[in-house]
Amino acid sequence: MPGAILCEAIFQSGALLIGELAVAVADAQSPPALPVVARIFAAKFKREVLPSNRLDIEITLMERLASAWLMKGGGRVAGKMAVQVEFSCALKA
Repeated sequence: MPGAILCEAIFQSGALLIGELAVAVADAQSPPALPVVARIFAAKFKREVLPSNRLDIEITLMERLASAWLMKGGGRVAGKMAVQVEFSCALKA
């Protein structure tokens, strides 16, 4: 699988995490916000991921600064790290 698709899967998982965390602190009067990737700090591709492989994705929230969410994500195949990426997301109203 191309690295861009692997990173996109991790970014989408990060957006889900932000969505779950934002619901807990959301104000009923505020409009829903859309998380968008703002910056990619580092991407490391450790091994090949084939279409028949199962990719297990894990996201960690490292820090939240105002509307910026700094996260680290990784994808594993058969328990071995295949891709790692650090990125930030911002909430767009």
